[in-house]
Amino acid sequence: MNTTSCSRNFYTVCALVAALLLTVALSGRAQDNERHFTLNAGAGFSPLVGQISDRLNNGWNVTVGGGYRFTRRVEANLQFTYNGFGVKPQVLQEADIPGANGANSHLWSLTVDPKLHLHPSGTVDPYFTGGVGYYRRTIQFTQPTVAPIDIFDPFFGFFFFPTLVPANLVLGNITRGGVGGNLGFGFGFRL
Repeated sequence: MNTTSCSRNFYTVCALVAALLLTVALSGRAQDNERHFTLNAGAGFSPLVGQISDRLNNGWNVTVGGGYRFTRRVEANLQFTYNGFGVKPQVLQEADIPGANGANSHLWSLTVDPKLHLHPSGTVDPYFTGGVGYYRRTIQFTQPTVAPIDIFDPFFGFFFFPTLVPANLVLGNITRGGVGGNLGFGFGFRL
């Protein structure tokens, strides 16, 4: 592997999120009169607690999902979530990978989450949710480098020229995946 693997992962995740949003939106649009299809999206801060906070830095997350509302109180959603984290220097020292002076970590999941609405007709609708699905985490060890790319300059017309940009060379990674679960409580707000 070489160069902008982290950037490629981010763009791949963004493309998957956009495709999922479009698919669910079109499905929901086709069934607009019934209003059984749901759609959700969000992004935010991913704080770490416990022992993992000694090894990784707090990060960010993006989540998208869609589902079907069976009754006013019960629905099921398919959720995709991506979390990006920084890696603390202690992990680099312990891994002792020659030439590695940087690292990043990410976790993605695809889960099926049933949801129980407590007050579906109210302006504020508290709900319980939980689910099960596949989780995959990766830590990549990197070294800074530069990568050649072609740049388009619209100011001077259709002109492409090569240039070098900062990138990360992936020296190695550790990936683990498996089945996991989640449990939560939240609030829905009627727009």
